Amino acid sequence: MGAMSMEHAVWNPQAECMDREALEQLQLERLQMTLNLAARNVDFYAKRFRDLALLPEDIRQLSDLTKIPFTTRDDLVRAYPYGLFAVPLRSVVQLRFAAASAEPIVVGYTRQDIRMWTELMCRAMTSAGVGRTDVIQVAFHYSQFPGAFTFNQGAEALGAMFTPAATVSASLQIRMMVDFRSTILASTPSFALNMIPALNVAGRKNDLHLRIGLFGPEGLTPKVRDLLEQGLGLKAYALYGVAEMIEPALAAECSQQRGLHLAEDHFLVEIVDPDTGSPKVLGEEGEVVVTSLSTQGYPLIRLRTGDVSRLQPGPCPCGRTLARLSPVLRRCDDALTVRGVRFYPQSLERIVREVTPDIEDVRVVVHTMHGLGDQVELLVAVPQGGSLPGTVLETMRSRVRRALGLGLRLRQVPAQRLPLAGLTYKTTILEKESPSTGLPF
Repeated sequence: MGAMSMEHAVWNPQAECMDREALEQLQLERLQMTLNLAARNVDFYAKRFRDLALLPEDIRQLSDLTKIPFTTRDDLVRAYPYGLFAVPLRSVVQLRFAAASAEPIVVGYTRQDIRMWTELMCRAMTSAGVGRTDVIQVAFHYSQFPGAFTFNQGAEALGAMFTPAATVSASLQIRMMVDFRSTILASTPSFALNMIPALNVAGRKNDLHLRIGLFGPEGLTPKVRDLLEQGLGLKAYALYGVAEMIEPALAAECSQQRGLHLAEDHFLVEIVDPDTGSPKVLGEEGEVVVTSLSTQGYPLIRLRTGDVSRLQPGPCPCGRTLARLSPVLRRCDDALTVRGVRFYPQSLERIVREVTPDIEDVRVVVHTMHGLGDQVELLVAVPQGGSLPGTVLETMRSRVRRALGLGLRLRQVPAQRLPLAGLTYKTTILEKESPSTGLPF
């Protein structure tokens, strides 16, 4: 491991600074092992290979991977609970829900998988400058974002102290930061932003010892980064993960902050045209597609993430040779994120219609602050002259809340009063008016 006092510390130089030719050979070897594992042990992929009259051995170079169809989120939902597991359940040591929508997706981990994700979290923390003398305050909702457990495991492996603060109130978060002398904050950008007003009211900003923030899974826009750095007095770093894989450290920013270094020795990333699925030219923007190269319990081949980004090739001044992913700030599907919770408007509509199929239409209204989802409102349109009983509305509200793990306002309105939908399915985005200072506090 690189020295922690160095500006460009590297947790695993052998992997993170590997020669590109050697890296691509390693990727090919691990890809062939993954394809064999999936074709042998996962019925879903075995059928795909049979239908294509294709053998894993036919993938002789990385570019041959395009011969295999994409895996989609719907495929994962249909395989629930264990349809995509590649090992017997006795070899699985952890099960975690991908809490991205009302439709459950479960990921299984072997002991080796846990070690791999812990290694990647150590890489991510080290690349941001986190060391064994730090105190890491982990402020994620552990049920809505089970990848938060990996922050705990990474901190332990790193030798740092951590406190699983979860999403207790802002005032208690601040007290913990001050009393525990927390130096690292790990949370969603939106949750961190909501701490700042309470911090200013308490007048405790000068009492903080924060120096680094690790933020995900929401995108970290330049504006939000500036707000967090001004409001909390830290340096903000972005992490990237795929909701359906749960974990947050597939890619992470280094001290140079010129993109997020991908864990290319464990994942193969493609950028494709969202409409045609064709590969994009290196450096062009497109949909991120991920293939796992070393996971045992839950191998995924060409998973379409819905995230839009581009690859940045070439070495980084930090010394890492791993390709970098540009920050993901938009999607090519209908997924919405509010306070770090991702969901699909189609799921909300389905829940509502299961309660009462007589509704005319629905509209999801997302209220944003600085581009981040802050509140969600669900409008239900009833036929002219009709009205839903209060008990029905409460049933809808409770079912949606249970599915999302997120509170929302639900109202019934006449169909003609529904706001116009934007580009996202039956969704209206409304930016809240920011204070004149441009700050959320």
